[in-house]
Amino acid sequence: MVYLIGAGPGDPGLITVKGLEFIKQCDTIIYDRLGTYQLLEMVKPDCRRIYVGKQAGSHYKKQPEINEILVEEGRRGSMVVRLKGGDPFVFGRGGEEVTALLEAGIPFQVIPGITSAVAVPEVCGIPVTHRGTSRSFHVITGHKRADIHRSDEGGLDDYDYIRNQEGTSVFLMGLNRLPQIMERLVQTGAEEHTPVAVISKGTMPGQRIVRGDIQTIADKVNEAKLESPAIIVVGENAALDFTAPNRGPLQNVHVGLVGTPKLREKMRVAIDALGGQSYSIVDMSVEQTDEKNRLRVALEHIEDYSWLAFTSQNTITLFFKWLREWNIDVRKLAHLKLAVVGAGTRDALKVEGYIADYVPDEYTTSALAMGLANVMNDGEKLLLPRAVQGSETMLDILDQGGVVYEEIPVYDVVGRRMESIQYLRDLDVITFVSASGVRGFLDVLDAEKKNCGVAHMLNDIDSCGDHTDNTDGSFKIHDIMKNIRIAALGNVTEKALEKAGYHADIVPEVGDIEHLISAIGDYYFREKRQ
Repeated sequence: MVYLIGAGPGDPGLITVKGLEFIKQCDTIIYDRLGTYQLLEMVKPDCRRIYVGKQAGSHYKKQPEINEILVEEGRRGSMVVRLKGGDPFVFGRGGEEVTALLEAGIPFQVIPGITSAVAVPEVCGIPVTHRGTSRSFHVITGHKRADIHRSDEGGLDDYDYIRNQEGTSVFLMGLNRLPQIMERLVQTGAEEHTPVAVISKGTMPGQRIVRGDIQTIADKVNEAKLESPAIIVVGENAALDFTAPNRGPLQNVHVGLVGTPKLREKMRVAIDALGGQSYSIVDMSVEQTDEKNRLRVALEHIEDYSWLAFTSQNTITLFFKWLREWNIDVRKLAHLKLAVVGAGTRDALKVEGYIADYVPDEYTTSALAMGLANVMNDGEKLLLPRAVQGSETMLDILDQGGVVYEEIPVYDVVGRRMESIQYLRDLDVITFVSASGVRGFLDVLDAEKKNCGVAHMLNDIDSCGDHTDNTDGSFKIHDIMKNIRIAALGNVTEKALEKAGYHADIVPEVGDIEHLISAIGDYYFREKRQ
């Protein structure tokens, strides 16, 4: 079965519930470049991905080739999703793909999507219909097709019918032909002072809107250097602005997230509450090491230890998971005193049914080490399972304090590229919650530069070598990063950024997720007041 699914206008949250369910279940996904990046993260790990996207001026796959791929994949008998920007039947060439499937006898189902023709103007405060100004709207392709001539002049479709119809006109895919479209409207009787709005990258990072009228809009858009995809709205409603004046301090702020799925979800919820929009750009996956066997041995002799310390939620999750796998009686831990690095680890430990005996006032590993050196008695021994890339400063402080401990690096955190990394240049701020996150982010960028070149990565292109773009090949990642604010959780993360040559603009006084997001909100609240 082949499912033609409309991905919506760009924001992954605007896909239908039914469409998302099929995306999560599919065996193969065939997708293009219009607002699908984060949706790709929803597919199964073993799902086959086939990119057939198009970019203005360059086709990665021609439509007949896409039709052949659909038929070929459909014949495999697996569950195939064809993910299309907007709605499949609104200038999405979904009809051609359906025709190919019908002719081949391949079963299919069409799942509608929210068309950008309505959604994009709407999020910018422009209703396509409004009592008193527009009782209808008309969606028109801005593409030129040489085989369509509705007037003696040929070229663009004849717009005489637009002049005779009341309402709002919405042109899709017409940015490169904006001057010709405006000229044609005037030729067919439109008033030069008719309001026009052009919206670039609607509902996505980098969304921008330029307003004017038929006479001025082409020059304004050229001056603003708007990019595709873009939508052109013509009519009295294009002058309206029904946007909320204040949705929160992070309104119109796009935040890039680096972290594990659990941490990214926690940040996403907090960012949404402040009116912002978040994008997962690097996934930090936890990978256990062979050293976990040392931890099992230590647990077999747990009576040798008086304290057990956790420096991350990852350690807590793994520790109690292994306890269950190894059938270790938790009552053997009864004599231990438990220390954690901060509020997040304290709460994670509580979920497992344990209350922390010690939490430092300052949520850092250095403060934890100093606190343990003060509260531990002579003859007591500390068990310290943690990450491979754990803080060396913490161990130095423990050594200086005369603490007897056994450190066991039971896991490592590895960065993995996520599709939304391609939004990098349109982000306002990136969050880092650990030094390993900094390293993971930099590793991903290095891999991108080696595999594709930064020019490709920063221009919404999934596949290298088969595309053309106008980006200067000398463009460096630092040129992008200097325009992005950086938020860091804790001094260790801040120092890792400094070592890599980046300055942390936002560092909360208290080292937990809630205070990090709150600090970002405070930063932009102050910035907007200036």
